[in-house]
Amino acid sequence: MSAYHWEQVVTFDQPTSHGHSYSHSTSSSSSAGTYYYPASSSTAHAMASDPSSSGRSRKTKKSIKSDDPLDLRGPLDVDGSVKSMASVALSGDVVVRDRIEAYGDLDVEGTLSCGGKVKSMGNVRIVGSAVCGDKVRIFGKLKIHGTLEVQGDLEVWGKLTINGYLKCRNLTAYDSLTTVGDQSWYEVEEGEAVHGAKLVQRHHRG
Repeated sequence: MSAYHWEQVVTFDQPTSHGHSYSHSTSSSSSAGTYYYPASSSTAHAMASDPSSSGRSRKTKKSIKSDDPLDLRGPLDVDGSVKSMASVALSGDVVVRDRIEAYGDLDVEGTLSCGGKVKSMGNVRIVGSAVCGDKVRIFGKLKIHGTLEVQGDLEVWGKLTINGYLKCRNLTAYDSLTTVGDQSWYEVEEGEAVHGAKLVQRHHRG
């Protein structure tokens, strides 16, 4: 297992202001005992990504941080935060008490519960269900194949595609927003600002 020095997670910028009403459209943790699992490490992959873990009791770890891509598989509870200077892949049933930071892509397959903020400098793909208890900021594209509930504000710089359901407090989308099929929709509790086109894709393209 590779060891890295703990550093303070980068603070998020202040939320972007919004000013629209409800819209429904069819169109910090301690470094003590911290565990680090870079996906490039065979030891880390065996400990954090063992497929046989689905038949075992839930694993509980402290904060996980790496300069390399992270590949974490549940059932897994992380009492602190998850941070990678590259990409983060989460599969199975994963609970993160604090924030998630990926300086590459963030990929979720399964069920994710995150109690803190989420930031990705790359693209985010959600296949399954994700609940985030604070602000979510994505500098790439966001593709939802299932459900995403953000109890704080959601800010997306790339294209936003919803094949399922999205709920958040405030929504800021700087590119287009596309809902896939007649069963996909989203709701915003306070306000939305979509700077690109709002599109409806009638047929799923995969």
